[in-house]
Amino acid sequence: MRRYVAMVAWLVAAAASTATGLEVGSEFYIGSLAFSDDRTADEVALPQVFPWGGGVVVDQQIDDQLSIIIDFHSDPTLNYVSYTLLDYQQQFFAITLGPFFGFFNSRNTILKPGISTAVRADIPGIAFVSFRADSSIGGRLVQAGDYLQERSDVSVGFYVRNAICSVNLLTKGYIYRTADEEIVDNYLEYSFKTDLYQKNVPYRVLLSFAYQERSKSFIDVVTRDSVVHRLRSVVLGTTLAMQMSDWLLIELGLDSSIFSFGDAGDELLALPTSGIAQYLFNATLAVRVQVDALAERRRR
Repeated sequence: MRRYVAMVAWLVAAAASTATGLEVGSEFYIGSLAFSDDRTADEVALPQVFPWGGGVVVDQQIDDQLSIIIDFHSDPTLNYVSYTLLDYQQQFFAITLGPFFGFFNSRNTILKPGISTAVRADIPGIAFVSFRADSSIGGRLVQAGDYLQERSDVSVGFYVRNAICSVNLLTKGYIYRTADEEIVDNYLEYSFKTDLYQKNVPYRVLLSFAYQERSKSFIDVVTRDSVVHRLRSVVLGTTLAMQMSDWLLIELGLDSSIFSFGDAGDELLALPTSGIAQYLFNATLAVRVQVDALAERRRR
């Protein structure tokens, strides 16, 4: 976490004196609602571990319609990913397009290229629909260390008084080859989200109700026999966004499992029954800084 904070501080200090339309942000997450990276096919329990990670994002506004987004982060399913995206906004539609790279996920493949594309159509104040697809370039896993990353999002939403409601589908996949196995991490989420806000109030609350399924498959590269572990959860999520000043936004998020169950091969997945790990959750902390507003305040 200290490395993420140091990176954000360096970016802010380097750009604060001259930048306009520049936003720098950082995120940290930790939780127990996940499979560990080093899980093996013979495990039948969900271990009491707390995977964590984070990221840094830089959003540079070029004009009223076009911006460049640079994003480095770790993901519980996709592992390490970086994006360089062009975001073009119009009144009724938006397009986001650019390359992404998996980085340092394998000793044999330092950078794994891919393409990210997102489209959003919006009837202002009434409804919207958005699609996103990320996919690695190259579809074959030939040798140990090869991997693929994929993500897709679909959202349909509508506006009501002081709220934006949406129905969402999110899928993520990470396929990694070892000497004798292909390990497939998949994530599936169906959710309903409500973004609550009020004019001139510096707080927003995002409420979500979701069904999430995490799976980890172990496939023998010779026989193609497979063992699949699944963790299914009904999750209640809350995110509080606080506009602390004209230059600082802080977001606190918590996803809590209401009910979880699963299987590990032919056996039921044994969930923790005591201690803090009995509470399955994911928590996030995000900080966003408007660099030009901060620089203006420093000049006063």
